[in-house]
Amino acid sequence: MLDATPDTLIFPQRVFDIYSQDSAGGALARLKLIFVLREPVEREFSRYHTKAADYRRSTDKRNGWFSDVVDEDGSLMTFDQYTLRVLRVNIKKKLGLYGSGFYAMHLKAWAGLFNRKRQILVLNYDEIRNDPSKVRWRIETFLGKKLDGGTLSASDAIESIPQRVLRIIEPLFRKPNEELYDFLRDVQGPLMEQRPFPKFLQRTIPKNHTGLLLPNVLLIGAQKAGTTAVAQWMFSNGVCNPKSFDGEPSFYEKEVQFFDNEQRYKQGIDFYAKRFDHCGDEGLDEFILDATPNTIEFPQRVHNIYSQPAAADLKKKLKLILILREPIERELSAYNHKVFDYKEAQANGKIGWVNGTWYRDVVHKHDGSVKTFTEYCEFIKGYMLKGAKSYTVYRYVEHLKAWSSLFDRSQLLVLSYDELRKDPAKVQWRIEHHLGTKFYGTLAKLNESGGHAKVKEIPESAIQVLDPLIRHLNEELYEFLRNNPGPTMEQRPFPRFDGRSSEIIK
Repeated sequence: MLDATPDTLIFPQRVFDIYSQDSAGGALARLKLIFVLREPVEREFSRYHTKAADYRRSTDKRNGWFSDVVDEDGSLMTFDQYTLRVLRVNIKKKLGLYGSGFYAMHLKAWAGLFNRKRQILVLNYDEIRNDPSKVRWRIETFLGKKLDGGTLSASDAIESIPQRVLRIIEPLFRKPNEELYDFLRDVQGPLMEQRPFPKFLQRTIPKNHTGLLLPNVLLIGAQKAGTTAVAQWMFSNGVCNPKSFDGEPSFYEKEVQFFDNEQRYKQGIDFYAKRFDHCGDEGLDEFILDATPNTIEFPQRVHNIYSQPAAADLKKKLKLILILREPIERELSAYNHKVFDYKEAQANGKIGWVNGTWYRDVVHKHDGSVKTFTEYCEFIKGYMLKGAKSYTVYRYVEHLKAWSSLFDRSQLLVLSYDELRKDPAKVQWRIEHHLGTKFYGTLAKLNESGGHAKVKEIPESAIQVLDPLIRHLNEELYEFLRNNPGPTMEQRPFPRFDGRSSEIIK
């Protein structure tokens, strides 16, 4: 009698528990276990096509074993999309069936519960495809029984797996496959088993990186100009994000805050590169992104790090992206964010003075009340005039001049927040052409619902406070971008910032 449920692979303990209940009948000792192992990426490709076929046949497009290949809008994902959004994440976590390709891990568990030499036969799928008669002999010898009639074959003709997918998920299995070969060599099964177990075809060649692995794309700002939306879209397309370490906040997985944080910057290039070591191991080294928005204020530090010998020749290859938003509108967005965080802190019992927090400048020191936006503008104006760090972001033209003196202008793509808000598909096109690639999916429109507690319109009084500092700088910006054109896909002429008071502020 045969049960051929393939997902039984990941449940050895359940099988052992059930068969152990028949102690008198001896079912546990008589049980024969057969494993057919297939190169993990090819197997996932085959599973995807089976799910896709079932999806096309089904009248219910959302519920079924194929639901993980269905996009949010009910359409079928391509294998590339499925790999980036579903497989890569879940394989790394070894979640459920997504972890079934880690064969050594499962075989070790089975061998710990059952007799390896008498009860566990491991077969190679490639041999079924290339020499089915040999596999038939192995099975018959293992069972001690001649099987009558029929022919054994592998009818699954596999088409070419996209190279982009191979680069992303094949490295995830490289080390586990080596562990499998070691296990099968050291813990041998029945005599008819193939020895040595043949290695799976490796379609990609691991890169030998010279020097440290650093980001080759920096989204340098500006803060509150859509950098999070752009970064998350890029990450969802297989661009490698930083790794955070124990005790670090989760936002370090988007932005390392290395160049703009004195304490972190002082720890040097090795500290920075450590956040991206995993990109090479996971095959995600085509594009590596750090999306720290305040990097805009630190071009010299970026130049210093990327000029070090350990960075090899990456400085000339570095791609820089900057999104510019009308400065007063940007300050209103920052103000709303700070007020929200302050009120959240209050709700969580964090009362008292807020010195050291990023939202301290929206709070009246004498009573803890929230400043109006105009009061906030009056407060930050003094710091702006002094040129205090974190209050100079609005001086876009000065930052651009500094970046352009250290990096070739063709390396720096300047984007308009207004275009990102109104025509994200065009911004997506600009980014893709800047990087020389094509991403799947679309860059979504920004969420500008506002929220009940937000200030949605810029008061005229606030404009009167900040506009005199900003107007001439904006004019210099337009002139600089006109006279110093960037890469060919950049918007020309760079659009003047939209009007303020009628806009809904994110």
